[in-house]
Amino acid sequence: MTKLRKPLSIESILSGVIKDLNEDNVKELTGKSLSHFRKCSDPDDKDHNLHFIDAIKLDLILQKNQKGTPFLDNFETLLNEELKDINSSDNISNTLINIGGRIGDLMDVTNESLDPKSHSGEKISDIEKDKIHKAIKEVEEKMARLKLSVK
Repeated sequence: MTKLRKPLSIESILSGVIKDLNEDNVKELTGKSLSHFRKCSDPDDKDHNLHFIDAIKLDLILQKNQKGTPFLDNFETLLNEELKDINSSDNISNTLINIGGRIGDLMDVTNESLDPKSHSGEKISDIEKDKIHKAIKEVEEKMARLKLSVK
């Protein structure tokens, strides 16, 4: 039976990314097995907790495999949530400015990909598609932060 985990909890994040991890990469970088991290993802197992340094190492593995940095993003989201009462209108303004910047980045990457002088001409290559998807994800992350700010 699937265990319920609190949204935005470390256990929830870890449970969601385990499927994207490779046993050998994890063992090599952290010295720990995927089984250990499965235990850490169990909210009822108080004997196994994810260490911050391991979260960083897992984020590095995931980022290298183009799966993002879920622990860093979660930490930032939780921190922002705790700090949102401090100048919340400033936070909203900053988030909007960040969204505008990310949308600008997305537009630049897309325009470069469609440029006849680009790597694959007017056809979008797989590398260019990957860059576009990463830019879209960054916009989506900023949008999620905006939603939290106006919650």
